[in-house]
Amino acid sequence: MDKDKAVLVVIDFQEAQRRIMPPEVGKTLVRNVKILISFARQLKIPILLTEQYPKGLGKTIFEVREELASVTPPLIPIEKLSFSCCGANAFNEQLEALKRNQLILTGIEAHICVLQTATDLLRKGLKVHVVADAIGSRKKLDWEVALRHMERKGATISTMEIIAFQWLKKAGTEDFKQLSKLLK
Repeated sequence: MDKDKAVLVVIDFQEAQRRIMPPEVGKTLVRNVKILISFARQLKIPILLTEQYPKGLGKTIFEVREELASVTPPLIPIEKLSFSCCGANAFNEQLEALKRNQLILTGIEAHICVLQTATDLLRKGLKVHVVADAIGSRKKLDWEVALRHMERKGATISTMEIIAFQWLKKAGTEDFKQLSKLLK
């Protein structure tokens, strides 16, 4: 993992999606994606944000929007109707412009939009890291099967802390101190 080749992808963290999650799962997902956003921002790792049919599913969850508010340049959510982010031209254009090949996927729902995005990105020859504790589904079985499916296709399954510490590489830096604060 190389922070200079990475892009954090925040997929469909929307109000309607959170409401269908078990409360403890939703709380963990929001916490972990907020930490990744904050640390990515600190390390100047680009972030892409999508919203699945926002007219019907609502905007990005308030806490996530709040964390994204200080990203520069300001993030404009990429609206999509396709389940895969790769079905949205704006996503493909922004990703291509970044010229990075390591995608860190977070989002809702694991077995639909995250899975189809991971599959399409892998087909493009990109390296995909799926953050297991920052993706969710309504049902645990769907989440588990989606993780197994993505791993069989070639994605690396990670956790929020694995990703953060791989970006970091070493202790004793200001970035390490900031991450330590975020994890408390």
